[in-house]
Amino acid sequence: MNAKHERKSNKILLFFRILSIIVIIVCLIYIAHWYLENRKNANMINQIAESSIIDTVYIEISNEDDTETTQIPVYELDFEKLFEINRSTVGWIKVPNTTIDYPVAQSSDNSFYLTHSFDKSWNSAGWIFADYRNKFDGTDKNIIIYGHNRMDSSMFATLSNTQKSEWYNNPTNKYITFTTPEKTYVYEVFSVYTIKSETYYLSTDFANDNAYLEFLNTIKKRSIHDFGVTLFSFDSILTLSTCDATGKSRVILHAKQIM
Repeated sequence: MNAKHERKSNKILLFFRILSIIVIIVCLIYIAHWYLENRKNANMINQIAESSIIDTVYIEISNEDDTETTQIPVYELDFEKLFEINRSTVGWIKVPNTTIDYPVAQSSDNSFYLTHSFDKSWNSAGWIFADYRNKFDGTDKNIIIYGHNRMDSSMFATLSNTQKSEWYNNPTNKYITFTTPEKTYVYEVFSVYTIKSETYYLSTDFANDNAYLEFLNTIKKRSIHDFGVTLFSFDSILTLSTCDATGKSRVILHAKQIM
């Protein structure tokens, strides 16, 4: 190799070394940013829980034939403490044997809390939020709550637990609580599945009772497990939604209100 070719090779090698260093630095900055934002949200939920959870009480749920009962833990909450941080708080969602245990906010769209924390500060980890179309006035047929699937198991990352046999075969896991300023609602899970991104399961308005019942039966049939729950056109339901690990599909849970 002559001197000219050697100098050219050295320049190319130097270029790729510099490029590699830049890539490594950018990756380290991204990882640090990701960690700090997750940590900020973790600290926030700890502080929120400490200030707003007054006590945990238990309510008794009977199965359909009244042969068995289940004790459901329910928070007594100081919503004024939550409102001091975010006036748009609509409730607190808790799913057993997951890390889903958060106050729920709501915005005028379904984008804001994808990139903002509970205190409305910028945070790519986002927060748990309700669909902007939900009214929370007792008329909602389908209350929809969203959250990111974070790699540190925060937000709605562990919603995927509900599609594992050890979760859905445990009868104590099937009751979800959603506490609002007015009361605590209990929901019984009737469907869990993963599906390509779509809007059908996010429907909130229905032409009539028959259309709604068709919707209920469709999302029930999608379930990977038969929970043995009967659905009626007068039922109100709760839908939890997050992305799967690929970001191309959605992990879904549906539950009907029983209290």
